[in-house]
Amino acid sequence: MESLKFNSLPELFFATCHRENFGGWYQRLNRAWAHFSKETLAKDTQAVALALHSRGVQKGESVGIIAGSSPYWIMADIATQINHARVVPLFPNISSENFNYQCDDATVRILIVNNIADLDDSLRVTLSRFSSIICIDSASMLPDKGIYWKDLLVEGYELLQQEAYQTWIKNQIESINPDDLFSIIYTSGSTGRPKGAELSHRNMIVQIQSLLDLYTIDPEKDTCLTILPVAHVFERMAVYFYTLCGTTIYFADSPKNVAKITTEIKPSVMVVVPRILERLFESMTAAAEKARGPKRLLIKSAIKLAKLSNPLKKRNHAMKFYDKLVYSKMRKAIGGNFKLIVSGSSALNKSILRFLLNIGLPVYEGYGLTECSPVVSANCQQSLCIGSVGKPLKHLQVKIGENNEVLVKGDSVFAGYHNMPELNADIFTADGFFKTGDQGSIDENGFLSLTGRIKELLKTSTGKYVCPNPIELEISRHPLVEQALVIANDRKFASALIWLNPEGARRLLRISKEDFRMDLALQSLRVRESILRHITRINRKLNHWEKICRWALIGDELTIESGLLTPTLKIRRKIAEERYADKIEGMYTATNP
Repeated sequence: MESLKFNSLPELFFATCHRENFGGWYQRLNRAWAHFSKETLAKDTQAVALALHSRGVQKGESVGIIAGSSPYWIMADIATQINHARVVPLFPNISSENFNYQCDDATVRILIVNNIADLDDSLRVTLSRFSSIICIDSASMLPDKGIYWKDLLVEGYELLQQEAYQTWIKNQIESINPDDLFSIIYTSGSTGRPKGAELSHRNMIVQIQSLLDLYTIDPEKDTCLTILPVAHVFERMAVYFYTLCGTTIYFADSPKNVAKITTEIKPSVMVVVPRILERLFESMTAAAEKARGPKRLLIKSAIKLAKLSNPLKKRNHAMKFYDKLVYSKMRKAIGGNFKLIVSGSSALNKSILRFLLNIGLPVYEGYGLTECSPVVSANCQQSLCIGSVGKPLKHLQVKIGENNEVLVKGDSVFAGYHNMPELNADIFTADGFFKTGDQGSIDENGFLSLTGRIKELLKTSTGKYVCPNPIELEISRHPLVEQALVIANDRKFASALIWLNPEGARRLLRISKEDFRMDLALQSLRVRESILRHITRINRKLNHWEKICRWALIGDELTIESGLLTPTLKIRRKIAEERYADKIEGMYTATNP
């Protein structure tokens, strides 16, 4: 086993709070940044831990958190762990059936929410099931058995005055075993019942220690931006990695504000999903649409060169010329201070990745799963292969098994799903490797590349298999496409739902934001012909049963709130197929291609 710098996350958290050079955390509220000093973080967390203890939180129970990213979320996380209980991250737009199942399965008796108004109506009617409901936002309505966070702190601080309770906190932290669970995170609720991945302190601490070999963060110089939901293990891991490094963290209010926020605080580090980088790309290249004459030609030429050039090769004179006149201004438009951006969850458009690297943004793709806490592999400055997801972390063993499945073994890999002994017997190989369900390959230099997902193979009615992920990625590389979903299961041929990118359509049609209408863009012959040419090019590379024979263009906005996207901005296949069933049927009831 790997040696640990700390035995638990609470031990790590308080060690950082006691560091002399730790500057605390910030949260964006009402377009301003509220500061949480290291003293506030430490004392408030202890107070919350005591208040939870007084409300009967027991070892082996769970506390549910259903709130946006903030220092409060992490303080509640650590406070729960001090009680030797586990946190169950929850989302406000999951079905009431899945919500109740997760709370029952993990024994959640106390729920922490930001504001009751954030919850779907179907979840509000379930609140009577909890013994306590803690509302972070003092403007929230207070349900039965509810208490505001500020009043919970009052309870905790009264107890904290007593020496016996101070000793209790110290003993609780010291008695946490590295193999104790700190969280149960539910995954794959789109088909079948959700599975609760049990993660231990060892899983997470080994993970973030390994990342120190890849990425160097200076607490004196660097600031880290948290833009994704910390309820997702990717961002939660990142926060604990930043905490290990002792750097200042800024908690953003929404991924939609990423371009504005980066100019406000000029962060140097963040983790993202591809859609956020696509938004940054759109914001940085928007200047070309506003410019006129020679300046417009200059910017467009610079963008084209950055999208096509190999970023691993030495910069030529043209790149250096464009850097002075164009690329430096693009970097400045998003703060101008980034030294590390890690992208995960799904593959990034290769031309956008080349563009970002060539203009001087250090973007590195990685791969992971909740069950692996989550990182399996990652690119970094000293070890980069574009198109791959990097080399496996040093403490992990990764190999390719049957059907090209990626298999993983190591101290950051979970022990199994909560209350699922039969499933747990099937998800590991005889020699202890976790079966990821992802297909991939490892090249001669040790870089891992992903080729598809075994469970998402679609089978046509003619018995042929279609792997949707690479086809969807290829379709999404067009500037007019927001995202795509391949349809083929039990169908005679493959088709696709394609979400139109409004920014791309507006640029193609040369319409101002004020005059742009989605309904007219969907009917535009120029838009449809451009996408058709793109689909035709893709089809030339595919087997005949994989070719996209029909496609439907959709103008609806893809959001987490609509239920169409996961917290990491990936399409929920089952929900999308149900919501657009009429469009799908329309593609198959028309005259066969």
